[in-house]
Amino acid sequence: MKPGAPLGLDPRSCDGCGSCVSACTRGALKVGRTYLKVDWQRCDVCGACARVCAPRAIVLRKGAAASSSAPHATRPVARHSTNTPRARSAAKIAEVKASGRAVLQRAISGTPKGGSRGGFQWTLLEAAAMLSVTFSAFMLKEALMLAPLAPPMPAAWETPARVGLLAAYYVVQVAVLVWLVRRRGGDTLGALGLKGTGRGLRGALFSTALVVAGLVVTRLVASLYVYVTRNAGLMPSATTDLPALFGSSTTGFMLAVLMVVVIGPVVEEAVFRGALLEGMTARWGMWPAIIAQALLFAVFHRSLWLLFPTFVLGVALGWLAHTRESLWPSIALHGLYNAITVAAAFLVVVAA
Repeated sequence: MKPGAPLGLDPRSCDGCGSCVSACTRGALKVGRTYLKVDWQRCDVCGACARVCAPRAIVLRKGAAASSSAPHATRPVARHSTNTPRARSAAKIAEVKASGRAVLQRAISGTPKGGSRGGFQWTLLEAAAMLSVTFSAFMLKEALMLAPLAPPMPAAWETPARVGLLAAYYVVQVAVLVWLVRRRGGDTLGALGLKGTGRGLRGALFSTALVVAGLVVTRLVASLYVYVTRNAGLMPSATTDLPALFGSSTTGFMLAVLMVVVIGPVVEEAVFRGALLEGMTARWGMWPAIIAQALLFAVFHRSLWLLFPTFVLGVALGWLAHTRESLWPSIALHGLYNAITVAAAFLVVVAA
């Protein structure tokens, strides 16, 4: 941009959220992957675009609004009232057009529905970095759990040690998530979809209904899968190692509930449906991102036999998180799904 222009534009800082396009009622802004463009014949330098731009890719230069040298300054200003029915109708039409342009821009640039979460847009690079950290931490955790100890650990310490490793695995992922958000000055809870979306009671009830429907569908798929594989003689003799991991006592059951039903779903949703899904959606679009993160989610559960039902669960969780623009519905579905698994695993031990 030439010196003296009333707006400062920095395309490299733009996250493509489309907020500026929505704010500009004159349709003076165009936003692309590598450019920001202003139509100075339309722009009135009101500063609305600069005020809504969280990454400050657009800034209103000092004194620009009052400057008589602005490119549009010689254009006559309308003298009629803005409170007449005709004026209100024109303003409504302009608002609808601006909204349409914003939706079109998001579709072109690949940004997810509703723009960025909490003013923060995950990038594909950040999603890849989070995936790398999760994979590395997972491999280290598995190696430490399987490694023989010299001298051997007392039996009473084995369960606390395994739970401690699992907790450390979750802590590492949370720490990296927070760092990725804070390094760009974002709000962690908002960026991860852990703040309310302002949908009200009706929205909460609808989300609850979707969670219940998702639980029924995913559990039905898992049950049918077990029935088919069992009749085909493909079902392994042991389908879960939860009692072996946490212990079969009441304490072991409580630890399993804490780690698998409460903490695990929150962390996994933040990683897979927070960073990974949002970063991939920004580049590839909704359904390719949902399928990709569901495949990764299934693979990370390291069970070839359970790959298909876990993939179906990942698709349901991804769709729920994306369409509801919040992680809480997917966390609820994930936690309930795991609660049934934990209950079934320990009931088998009690029955035996």
